[in-house]
Amino acid sequence: MSAKEKITAPSGYTSGEFAVGTKCFTVVDKGRKKVVDDGTEDRKIAVRMYFPVNRETVAGKKYAAIFSDAKKAALIKAYHIRNVSDDMNCAEYYEDVPIVSDRKFPLIMFSMGYNAYVECNTFLLCALASRGYIVASVGHAHEALENDYDDGTTDLFDKRINKAMYTSMAGAVLAQNKLMKKKLGYAEADEKFDEFQNKYTPFLKGRTKEWGKDIEKAVEAVKERYAESIDLSRGIGVTGHSLGGCTAYYLCRSNDEFSCGVNIDGALFGDFPEETMEKPFCQISCRQNVNAETKPLLNTNADTYHVIFDDMAHIGFTDAKFFIPVKFISGKLEPKEMFRHLEYCHITFFDKYLKGKDISFDGLQSEKVEYKKIKIDNNGVKI
Repeated sequence: MSAKEKITAPSGYTSGEFAVGTKCFTVVDKGRKKVVDDGTEDRKIAVRMYFPVNRETVAGKKYAAIFSDAKKAALIKAYHIRNVSDDMNCAEYYEDVPIVSDRKFPLIMFSMGYNAYVECNTFLLCALASRGYIVASVGHAHEALENDYDDGTTDLFDKRINKAMYTSMAGAVLAQNKLMKKKLGYAEADEKFDEFQNKYTPFLKGRTKEWGKDIEKAVEAVKERYAESIDLSRGIGVTGHSLGGCTAYYLCRSNDEFSCGVNIDGALFGDFPEETMEKPFCQISCRQNVNAETKPLLNTNADTYHVIFDDMAHIGFTDAKFFIPVKFISGKLEPKEMFRHLEYCHITFFDKYLKGKDISFDGLQSEKVEYKKIKIDNNGVKI
C-alpha cells in the first residue's frame, strides 16, 4: 500500500440506535488440546465482544484501536504491506464502556476464516451491534493469523498445518479449478465437492466440528458474562467467513441453540447431519465459488436464501477489501458496494429471524449481486 492511498471505511456502519462497545477475553477449554502441538496445553479461545452502548456514554471518548502490536506485525508480514496505518487501525467502537443496562439483545456468534483473525469483519460486527445485537467473534488457536490472550501470551498460525491441509497441494488446486468451472446443478455440485474434499482435504473436513466446539465453548462464557443483557427467546444467530461460515452452517445443523445463520463464501467442508434442515439460512457466495457452497441450498424446509456476488474474490468479504487495493485478491466490486450488500444481508436476515420483525428479505437492486430465495414445490422439489 502506498502512502498516497487512504483507507476509507464504509460510511454509516454504526448509524444505528446505539454506539458500540468492545471487550476481549479468553476462554480455556480444559481437556481439549490445540490442533498441532505436543498435546500438553489446553486449547485457548480468543473472544472479542461487540455490544450496544448508549450514545451519551461515549461522548468525548476516542475510538479504540482494532489491532494489538503483535497482530499488526502479523498483518504486515501476511499481507506484504509497509505498515498498519491509523486509518486501518481504527473502528467506530469504544473500550471501557458499559453495555446498555435496561434492554436485552439477541446474541450472534461470528467465526473467522482459516488463517484470518478475530477482527477480520470489524465493520460488519460493529454495524450489527449498533443496531441492537450482542456479537461475539471467536478466534481459533494456531489456526488464526494471530490471537491475543488475557495472560499476555499470543499465538500465530502454525505453518505445520499447511502440510496437513492437503493430501496433494498440486492435485487439489487442479481439481478445485476444474470443479469451480463446471456448470452444475446444486445437488450435482454438492456431490462433486464431497468427492473433492474426501480425496484432497480430509484435514479441513475434520476442522469444522472442532471449530464448532470452540464456538459452543465461547457461547457458554458469553451467556455467563452477559446473562442480564442477552435475549435468547428466539435462539442464537451465527455467521462467519470461509471455514467460519461453514462452521455456522454446521452449528445450525447440529446444535438446537442456534436458530438461524449466514455463511459468507465458505466451502462446505465436513460431515453434516442427514436430517432435513428446519432453520432459516443465508448462503453468500462469489460467483466462481458456488459449486463448493450448495449444501445449504439442499434438503431444507426452512426459508433459505442464496446471494451471489459477481466481480468479487473470497477475501474481499472481509475488511481486507478496504485496505488491500489489489483487485485480483479482493475483487473488482467497489468496497462500499460490497459492504452495502453484506450489511443488508446480515441486518435484514437477523432482524427477520432473531428479532421476529415482519419484513421481507428481497435484496437490494444491483447489477452485480443476485438474490435468490430457494423455493420448494408441493412435491418437495426445489424450483
